[in-house]
Amino acid sequence: MKKLSIWLAIVIVSFSLTAFAQEYPGIEKFPYTSIRNLAVKADWLQRDLRRDNLYKGLVMPRVLLPPSGNPDHSTAHQEDAGNRSGPYLAALSYQYAVSKDPQIREWANETFQAIEILEKVTGVPGCVARSFNISEAPQPHEEWFFFPAEWHASQSMPGYRWLGDPSSDTIINLFHGLAVYFDLCADNAHQKRIAALIDRIMTRIINHNMRIVDIDGKMTLWGNFSPELEHDPLNSLIALALLKIAHHVTRDGRFDYQYYELINKHEYAEHVLLAKSFEVPQVPWDDQLGMQALYHLLNYERDAALTMKYMASLERYWGMLNSDMRVYFHVIYSYFVPDNFGFTEKSLDYLINWAGAWRQKRDELMPRQDGSVDHIIGIWQESPQDYLLTYWCARYHKILAVDGKIINPRNANLSGRGKNAPRGMVLVPAGDFIMGSDDGDADEYPQRIVHLDAYYIDVFEVTNAEYAKFNKNHKFDPDRANEAVTGVSWHEANAYAKFVGRRLPTEAEWEKAARGSDGRRYPWGNHYELSMSEPSGLVQEGVWRAGISPFGAYKMAGHAWEWTADWYKPYTGNTTTSPAYGEKYKVIRGGSSFNDQSMQRCAHRYYLDPSAKNSGYKVGFRCVKSVR
Repeated sequence: MKKLSIWLAIVIVSFSLTAFAQEYPGIEKFPYTSIRNLAVKADWLQRDLRRDNLYKGLVMPRVLLPPSGNPDHSTAHQEDAGNRSGPYLAALSYQYAVSKDPQIREWANETFQAIEILEKVTGVPGCVARSFNISEAPQPHEEWFFFPAEWHASQSMPGYRWLGDPSSDTIINLFHGLAVYFDLCADNAHQKRIAALIDRIMTRIINHNMRIVDIDGKMTLWGNFSPELEHDPLNSLIALALLKIAHHVTRDGRFDYQYYELINKHEYAEHVLLAKSFEVPQVPWDDQLGMQALYHLLNYERDAALTMKYMASLERYWGMLNSDMRVYFHVIYSYFVPDNFGFTEKSLDYLINWAGAWRQKRDELMPRQDGSVDHIIGIWQESPQDYLLTYWCARYHKILAVDGKIINPRNANLSGRGKNAPRGMVLVPAGDFIMGSDDGDADEYPQRIVHLDAYYIDVFEVTNAEYAKFNKNHKFDPDRANEAVTGVSWHEANAYAKFVGRRLPTEAEWEKAARGSDGRRYPWGNHYELSMSEPSGLVQEGVWRAGISPFGAYKMAGHAWEWTADWYKPYTGNTTTSPAYGEKYKVIRGGSSFNDQSMQRCAHRYYLDPSAKNSGYKVGFRCVKSVR
């Protein structure tokens, strides 16, 4: 009987292996679209990457496979080797954290060692290469792609050649991989090496006034993070992420000092809010850099006000990327906003049908510097590291289960919401805040410190569907059920608030919830930007939550005016007179899209007859509840 059991086990195992082998679609089907078993696909793509796109631990983005290319797989489009190797290191680190497989850790260590060589090969501490080859003589493929003049013979590592002019994307991709590796995979010895490497790279950037400077002393083509030079807001986001990673890994206060210097003196956190460009054409790799940078800022930042700014930036990215087939965005958003269902069945379908890499036979003419042309016929393969990063990040953050099914997002609260907050509300803690303004309308004077006890405020304005539960005669377009109810009088809004056991906010409560405690002009910061307040024509309003306040309330500027509990009267200490003052009008706050942008400032006041239902003002409301 025992022999029979052993024989049956052998047959079953043999059958299983045969079935698995038959299921494999063959290399011509790379990258295996429509394979529903995501784990199997990840194994196949891992094997293909390591066989065809890996060179001495570096991921070669696009490789001319042998026999047309070099047997060592160095014949490649190497400009983005660092850009691919950093995310691959992160993917391996997530995979190790999930599997605890020592082989995966060995592979991660191998890629980390290759990233160390990117610095060592330049011979200048903190200066990194885009890629390297082990070669005494120039290779023909060095002249086929970008920057052929940037290939150098290494003086510090004889027998190596390296490619210079690293860009902002090179550095953030490398730091992304190193940070995840540091947190999830590296042992103590490797953690010390990571810290030393990041210290040298970041110190060099700081010493060159927040610029990436090559060995020739010149700033690289896309290496500008400097507060003294005009640069894209995305580079401000990347700069803060690099410094935050550097401080997290090294615990060196120099990096924290520089981080807050850029925020407090040069307003880099304000730039972060606008890092997602709405200009055409859209640049997909820039979006990847922004999401990677936000991932680390949100993971490591502990300051609530800064965290909410970074959350606002994330929401702004998501407003444009929620329908994008690059599922990595869905994973990151779902991790930080688990109650908004960023990763859906559609995301899963995108991952099943992922086609972000390819293998193709090409007949190409490749120009040389001397004017000659190389005629190349061969098979090229694009690296699949993005799938591995997405899949293993989703597995690590418990968005995907081992069987490939979506794990229901936890009903978590956004930062600042409070564990005991009533459903749909955020906590505004007790404390002082700056109320009023000295440079707005006369009725906003004087700016002063006001203390309030703790209270809760609605995350969103009361919706049509919610209001209809109170007023059965309220009619609305079913497609607008979750949009703010407008055209209601103050009396109706006040009655609704009492009906749900809440009340309308005082002016002070409304302003603190919108403004936070740092005296900002708008809920999101100090600079106005149309897309933060009014999504019309930019994105669908249903997914737009970018204009978030410091305490986590949304749409407090530019969406709809909102009723408050207070009569329109002068503040204490205000000496102006107005025929509107007194117990005649109720204060409305927040502005709408149908007015000047200055009216969307947190300190701005306006007024309306409490019986008015003037649609021209588009007035809605939200409720508050005292903390007892």
